[in-house]
Amino acid sequence: MSKYTIDQFSQITGLNKILIRTWENRYNFVEPIRTETNIRYYTDEMLIKGIKYSILVDNGYKISKLIKTEEKEINLLIDNILNETKDEKTKNKIYISKFVQSAIYFDQKLFDHTYKKCVKEIGLIEFYSDVLLKTMNEIGVLFLNSDINPAHEHFLSENIRRKLSNETEKIKIQKDRNREWVLFLPENEFHDISLMFTNYILKSYGYKTTYLGQNVPRESLVSTYKDNTNYVFFIIAKKTDNFITNLFEFLSDNFKNSEIYFISGRNDLNIEKPNIKQIHSFNEFVQLLD
Repeated sequence: MSKYTIDQFSQITGLNKILIRTWENRYNFVEPIRTETNIRYYTDEMLIKGIKYSILVDNGYKISKLIKTEEKEINLLIDNILNETKDEKTKNKIYISKFVQSAIYFDQKLFDHTYKKCVKEIGLIEFYSDVLLKTMNEIGVLFLNSDINPAHEHFLSENIRRKLSNETEKIKIQKDRNREWVLFLPENEFHDISLMFTNYILKSYGYKTTYLGQNVPRESLVSTYKDNTNYVFFIIAKKTDNFITNLFEFLSDNFKNSEIYFISGRNDLNIEKPNIKQIHSFNEFVQLLD
């Protein structure tokens, strides 16, 4: 059983701590468990309940009525909102909640059903940018405490990898683009879902790609170099300034005639190489291809 602090509970559910305690005292919303040292914590079941109640209260339902409602009816209310609302933020929040629930309970059926419905309704690119990234961030909050099992993240990420691989295999390149792309993650970068999505996007735009994946030694990239080749990689994990400087120098020196793009949300990176450009978001990269 996972244990969540009130800070984690608040961050994942979107309920502020004062409201959580008010609901606990007034409605017996959830009753946190106390450790032997009197530290309060919340369980998986409490977390999922909090996520569902947060969605319903945001959509006009009263906590005083919800607290008397059976769980089956709670789920039906959420599904009704999902099917009827035109508000994209509300839909996305519900999809995120279902993916989080599937990861916490290792519920394969729920994951598959939610993925199919979500992608069919909003498309794979929007699923990635508007739902998956936020879901992974929610799941990431779960690991602020060492008592929480990282298998939740592995369940979600491996399912996404499987789906992405299948989607990418379906693409038939029809356009004759003049440039090819090499995709990789540098040394000690292992979170490759964003790279897999980038590969999917490039193929869907008609580009040929060479996908090298995670933790690629920079020296091995030299053999991939040829005319009309672009390179793209991500910097997600924390890197020293020295590591980044050496990486940029290596890439710039060995691929002088290539355009090199790296995607990172960091704003503190000094780029002094004319053929290396930073992209700050996945959507910005997609716009580059249009």
